[in-house]
Amino acid sequence: MPRYKFRFTDGKSIVPDDGGMNLQNDQAAIDEGYHIARDLRDAPPDEDWSNWVIEVTDESGRRVIALRPSDVELDPLQGLA
Repeated sequence: MPRYKFRFTDGKSIVPDDGGMNLQNDQAAIDEGYHIARDLRDAPPDEDWSNWVIEVTDESGRRVIALRPSDVELDPLQGLA
């Protein structure tokens, strides 16, 4: 199973993901990125993640997706039947 990393940055600070997460494929990593972004978007007001970006990369370092918690509105699967 491929390993994906979820790095957080606000353009000045970086919070690396040293361990990563084994996931089935890119789509599973994207889904996990959205899950993390929604959790950060819904964090208490004293934890402002709105200007941070979650960069999801595969084990080769290729960027799979970059998400800003403040831009994540809906579950990517919501509305699909």
